Amino acid sequence: MGREDYLGEWSRMGRRLSGNYLSLLIALQEGPMDTLEELAERVGYSRTTVSKYLRELQGRAKDNGRRYFRVIPDLNEKALGLQTVDAFVETSELAVIEDVEALCEKHPYTKYRSRCYGNYSGIFTQFRVPISKTGKVRKMLEQKQTELCFDNYTVLPTVNTQPVFTVSSLEHWNVDSFTWNFDWEEWASQDLSRREPSGRRTTESRLDILNKKDFYILTKLGMGARRKQKEIIIELKKEGVEFTSQEFSRRYALLEENFIEGYHVFLDRETFDLYSNVILTARCPKEFGKELQTRIELHPIPFRSTLKVKDDFIFWYLRLPQSHLSSLLNYLQQNVDKLTVSLVDYIQSQVYALWAETFDEEKHQWKTNDEFMMIG
Repeated sequence: MGREDYLGEWSRMGRRLSGNYLSLLIALQEGPMDTLEELAERVGYSRTTVSKYLRELQGRAKDNGRRYFRVIPDLNEKALGLQTVDAFVETSELAVIEDVEALCEKHPYTKYRSRCYGNYSGIFTQFRVPISKTGKVRKMLEQKQTELCFDNYTVLPTVNTQPVFTVSSLEHWNVDSFTWNFDWEEWASQDLSRREPSGRRTTESRLDILNKKDFYILTKLGMGARRKQKEIIIELKKEGVEFTSQEFSRRYALLEENFIEGYHVFLDRETFDLYSNVILTARCPKEFGKELQTRIELHPIPFRSTLKVKDDFIFWYLRLPQSHLSSLLNYLQQNVDKLTVSLVDYIQSQVYALWAETFDEEKHQWKTNDEFMMIG
């Protein structure tokens, strides 16, 4: 089965969601795998209403096949022997942008890609590659720069960083006015001495306890984790990968215990038109970088974001209203140098699931030969 079969494209409809549906989507971001009862408590709806809304948002309603969200696992990449490489590919030519997008579709280790405009114009992409293979990504991009004629590429110094995630918060959402109540100045002045941030668990690679069938489970979870195990088992059987219910439950439990940190919600590209999607990069004093990371961990902002801090470098991907972006930029400009802003075209973006065929079961390791990683 080819890589393109695992992209999980979402169907489209032009229906605009009401505030009640948006509130449920925000609640889902706070608890991606919450039960109906837990979600009902978060939003203040009845269990029956939440069940009905979820069916519709999952594209299971008779009159609407559009999926408005997808829940995917937040993988412990180090335990899987993987690491994320962030890169910008710069070009102003639409044909070249489309060629780079096609490259991302074909590459076995692509994690994410999106068009972007601003300081970096072209494509922002992430590759989830075997540890120590960042050099092969650089080599591939260098080769493709000549072949595809893009202007430049930049591999960001974020490899081996521990990202900090934040999600939309229902507490700060006003369903009546479709606005967010959040004071950036108050946030920037909050006390950081309350406690040490918990951080993530650290571990060495545990590939030795996995088999090829486990990666098929991870692939399917990357296409939608909030569904019944039976549904995933049936899908895999159609693709020639068979599990008994007991075997699937046992392997799923092993994956959750050792390789899944939690779950994220990715929204349909057009669900929220209230947001700006941006990538910020900057250089800063190391002390400020550490302070920012601690501040985000102790006092999360109520917007979806991914922050990576490496020495004096900051990378921050955010989805937030334009008015709040202004306040954030003002805060950063007072503390950083070489601040760059790149607008992310969220509609022209794609999230990729882990592809099981990248794992060599015979050698019990990831495929890293040039023919595989350089894609021609």
